[in-house]
Amino acid sequence: MRVLAKSLLLLILLFAVPALAQVEPPARVGRVSLVSGALAFYGPGDSDWSAAKVNLPVAAGAWLATDPQSRAELRIGPDSLDLANDTQLSFAELRDRVMQIALPQGRVDLHLRRLQHDETAEIDVPVGGVWLLQQGVYDIDSGGPDQPTRVTVFEGSAHFVGGGIDTIVNAGDMLVLSGSGTLTAAVEHAAPDDFARWCRSHDYDEKRLAAPRHVSPAMTGYEELDEYGEWAAAPGYGEVWFPRSVPAGWAPYREGRWVWVEPWGWSWVDDEPWGFAPCHYGRWARLDDRWGWVPGELVPAPVYAPALVAFIPPPAIAVPVPVPVDAGPPVGWFPLAPGEVYWPAYTRNPTYIRNVNITNVSITKINTIIAAAPAAGDPPPQVVHQQFANRAAATVVPARALVESKPVAAAAVAVPPQVLHQAAVAVTPPVLPRPAATAPTARASASTAASPAAGHAMPPAPGVATAPIPPTPSTPAQAKPTGPAAARPPAKPNFSELAPAPRVSPMAETQRQSPTTPLGVQAPPGGTRPPSAAAPAPPASVNAAPPAPTPGHPPGAPDFSHLAPARVGPHGPPQSAQVAPGASPPTAPGARRQLLRRQPANPGSRCRRRRQRLPLRQRHRRRL
Repeated sequence: MRVLAKSLLLLILLFAVPALAQVEPPARVGRVSLVSGALAFYGPGDSDWSAAKVNLPVAAGAWLATDPQSRAELRIGPDSLDLANDTQLSFAELRDRVMQIALPQGRVDLHLRRLQHDETAEIDVPVGGVWLLQQGVYDIDSGGPDQPTRVTVFEGSAHFVGGGIDTIVNAGDMLVLSGSGTLTAAVEHAAPDDFARWCRSHDYDEKRLAAPRHVSPAMTGYEELDEYGEWAAAPGYGEVWFPRSVPAGWAPYREGRWVWVEPWGWSWVDDEPWGFAPCHYGRWARLDDRWGWVPGELVPAPVYAPALVAFIPPPAIAVPVPVPVDAGPPVGWFPLAPGEVYWPAYTRNPTYIRNVNITNVSITKINTIIAAAPAAGDPPPQVVHQQFANRAAATVVPARALVESKPVAAAAVAVPPQVLHQAAVAVTPPVLPRPAATAPTARASASTAASPAAGHAMPPAPGVATAPIPPTPSTPAQAKPTGPAAARPPAKPNFSELAPAPRVSPMAETQRQSPTTPLGVQAPPGGTRPPSAAAPAPPASVNAAPPAPTPGHPPGAPDFSHLAPARVGPHGPPQSAQVAPGASPPTAPGARRQLLRRQPANPGSRCRRRRQRLPLRQRHRRRL
């Protein structure tokens, strides 16, 4: 019997290994949509906070922070998440049916436009957890040692649990929580203040948009399309979106930069405010001497991809002009056309590959290719030898521009179309060595610090084609801490050293995100992962010569005196709603003016033990 049991266990393990290797990447993603002042980003493995600009992808594990004079907005599908001044938050989970946010400090406004019966939206604050039960408008203030926590519901319904309080907050009410340990609660009338009005001033009205008739509102960035382009029917392609006012010689994936974002790897960040959806969903086609974006078949939940392109690896391009040796070999890429299969390097999960292609590739074709894919996970011949109709529109740059996340338009090299037509094509990103002249400095910039190390490749799942990996010399993978300490940055961002964007157009400066564990309370059975109750470490002092950064931790506390404000995003607030430099945004009477960090509540309270007995929605029905 023991031999039989051991044999069965061995078989289970053997079958489990391929299953683990085929973990489906998240289909849902957020984007930075507006920055008024400065927005800092910190991800696991980063050596410091860095400036986050418009169109930066936001995934699970990302930390974001504003300074006392700044505000920002994120968009996640149709939903809007606004950050007030002096706010810090982390995304613990961001996937198909779960959004879990840790808010240890500050205030957020969340306009939740979609919430299905099987979806969970949760915001954890130091004294408890807030579950959003319906679509609506919510305002959560984390409170501080001398300030109460506030849960405001302008529209919808929320459920708060923590510190001996277990209650429903209805539309029009504001729950005010005071005390430590065991809380005291009071219900007041919900009245919008300056921050709430600022959030509504740059919100969008979905009923006035044409885009939802052509793409799903779950597509992050779709709301920008109407303002910057027009829709037209094209034979063989269906509804096509054409951007307005693009310069002569423009091509998709040319005005922007490459960044590294976990778990996808190399990801494209476009300069244009409309450039998120057309660069991460659908395909591009040349129609009547114009570039048109073809979203393809309308599906309820489109799947995000880091960049729907094919690559021309360095040995395949003969550049007619001399390129400096220290700039590295030339590398190119071009947009995939309708009907061409995107084959990711970061997974071989068949469900993901099918869903990421299904809008622009026939179900019969993609199922046939997946069924015939080699067991080793290499791209099948049907993918490698595609027509690649857009090959002549490739953008070619020295490898250094890609590896260091520099703007590629300024570094682009002109290559004759006939040379591009004859070049070999790779469907996955090439492994690029870091040029010898680009050794990291003592304090790397946001884009350089997040670049891959020289000649390294991402350790793939078994059988997956390799892609470049970015552990830098300052953040070796083997030195990363583990546990709650690795998930929480111990100090706020050093805004005085965040490099401003080198261009006027919005661009992302940062990358590398992976799941983390937030501050909060234990979730009910069947809900999201229980958050960590670990308190942040005290911020490091700011010295003339900052100490060497510890992997996973920013090197020091913020210095706001030298912070340069960044440009306002594509939906900038009216002049009256902007914050004057050096002054805190006005607040309503009774609202707190300074957002301070707070220690987590006691996780062993009777309320939290009671929460474990019933799922959230069942508890809600019983209270009704």
